[in-house]
Amino acid sequence: MRVRRSAPVRAVVVESFTTRLGFGMVTFGLPLYALELGFSLTQIGALIGAKALIEPAVKPWIGRLVDARGPRLGYLTAVIVRFLASLLLLVASTPLTLFGVRLLQGAASAARDPASIGVIAATTSTRLGRTFSLSIGAKDLGNISAGAAAGLVLGTTGSFTVLWAIVAGLAMLPPLIVWLWIPADLRLNTAPTPPTPDRPRRGLTVPIVLRDRRLRLLATFGLLAGATAHMTHGMFQVLAVTIGGVSPTQLGLIYTGSALALLVVGPLAGWLADRHGPGPLSGARGIANAASSLTYLLAPAFGGLLAGRLVDDIGKAAFRPTWGSLIAAASHRHPGRGGRVIAGLDTALSIGEALGPLLAALLWDVWGLAAFLGTRIVLGVGTELLITRRLRTLERAGRAEAPTIPTDTNRCSIEALP
Repeated sequence: MRVRRSAPVRAVVVESFTTRLGFGMVTFGLPLYALELGFSLTQIGALIGAKALIEPAVKPWIGRLVDARGPRLGYLTAVIVRFLASLLLLVASTPLTLFGVRLLQGAASAARDPASIGVIAATTSTRLGRTFSLSIGAKDLGNISAGAAAGLVLGTTGSFTVLWAIVAGLAMLPPLIVWLWIPADLRLNTAPTPPTPDRPRRGLTVPIVLRDRRLRLLATFGLLAGATAHMTHGMFQVLAVTIGGVSPTQLGLIYTGSALALLVVGPLAGWLADRHGPGPLSGARGIANAASSLTYLLAPAFGGLLAGRLVDDIGKAAFRPTWGSLIAAASHRHPGRGGRVIAGLDTALSIGEALGPLLAALLWDVWGLAAFLGTRIVLGVGTELLITRRLRTLERAGRAEAPTIPTDTNRCSIEALP
């Protein structure tokens, strides 16, 4: 079967939306479901973070699989495992089964992220920012739409079983999309990398991300950005219901309002990343984390929660295309190991996303809401001051060292990126 060259990117975009539409309903409803079952804040934080705990173990393996077999097999594995997790959720009503669902979801996410990034990196090396803004924008739009839909379902039926049944139905679509639109012979650049004193061919016991200075900085950036952002992941619903006193329907309206920010900022961020490089936007996530936390702390009612969520999602919309461009470009700098570079950097992000909810729940449970949000403010500002400024400095130095090659003005300069 012939597959058009644009079909793989289209598959990532459509799969991103459908997957997040279903999984976003889980993200919205699961903390409320756990609260209804009598979970403590620390237990809810552990449940939210459990998904990301398994990702660091799975992503390096998927990275090697992408290098050896191409991204399609890893992608199919991801969407099938996610479908199985949605079926298990239909009968999950105990802590053990809920944690099992989260671990399966984590394995699916760990397989999906390097594979989907690998599809884009294998399909195009230009306009990476805009390509990632399409896929990530679709993902975020699906997530926000899911919040509105889940709020409506819970507000009208009051049944989590109905919500989980809808999730299972939606999870049937991504395997078909990946199977039909992504060719089996799609591969990343597999040109051999000549051995150097810094990158020997033997003794590859140390991950490549830890052996390269730019990759180490990118990994640190992903770790801190993921941890700070996900301190409110899942905990936002608990904050809104227990502190803000909002209903599930009002919570759905907050998610609906965020859709506009994602629709506007996501494509604009992708265009800016292509036009001026990802450096100028790399600090958006940390700044948004700090600003939204301050808003939640000072105005924990419907209006303040809506404003803070908008700021959070603006930062997310600006960060995701930038992050995707950075790691895809970094994979091009290491031909033959691109899948492992993508997996290693995205693993750092996943570790941060696993630690964030656990840290937030512990701070909130032991020292209170102010300690939780205050720590998030400090981490957001610290990431900007200590990491992203250094990242921009390295990017400028890389551009100065890169040879001048005539390119389209809209082309993302891969040679200049870490």
